[in-house]
Amino acid sequence: MKNRDDEGEIRQKRFAFLPQEEEEGEETDWTSYWKLQRDTPDEDLDQLRERALQCDECALRETCTQVVFGEGAADSQLMFVGEAPGGDEDREGRPFVGRAGRLLDRIIRACELRREGVYITNVVKCRPPGNRTPYPEERDTCFPFLRSQVRLIRPQIIVALGAAATQSLIHPEAMITRMRGTWQEWAGVPVMPTFHPAALLRDPNKKAPTWEDMRKVMEALKGDE
Repeated sequence: MKNRDDEGEIRQKRFAFLPQEEEEGEETDWTSYWKLQRDTPDEDLDQLRERALQCDECALRETCTQVVFGEGAADSQLMFVGEAPGGDEDREGRPFVGRAGRLLDRIIRACELRREGVYITNVVKCRPPGNRTPYPEERDTCFPFLRSQVRLIRPQIIVALGAAATQSLIHPEAMITRMRGTWQEWAGVPVMPTFHPAALLRDPNKKAPTWEDMRKVMEALKGDE
């Protein structure tokens, strides 16, 4: 079990690529930062996907059927990030295709969007045994792929689905019950944490607050048009 100092070190390493904070009153130039990042390897999602398919950096690759990289519009304004593939995703090689995925599809349609028009992925690209929650070290090993996906897609908003995604993007100790519905930020991109669709299947009472969160997302997207 990692102690709090270990988690702090993990987070420091995970976010080490970000620009240093500016002096008080100054803003970080994220536009220049992301432009610079585009000059790094993996110039397109296909190249990044191929690299992910060859990854064997953690033990999850030994137990899963295949890598589930992500899918959707490469220029999407909206990105959904979950925690890891489940059994259905592992068999089909696509994210969010089981019961939770069908519920996510309904949420997307309720927002007057199409699944093909958004981008859907997970922090961890390989299914953990027994559908357990990915360990912090597994999330950290896989995080560079998510970082590169964000760099290439440049979404206007990221929706973090559940605790694991929120902890990976915002803070290792983030509690989804406290943070959901509040705007956060990762690398200059607004992040809206909300419940994972699987949590809605277990507890239908979470559907109403999740819809409230998604309404905030849609209002923000319309404000950027």
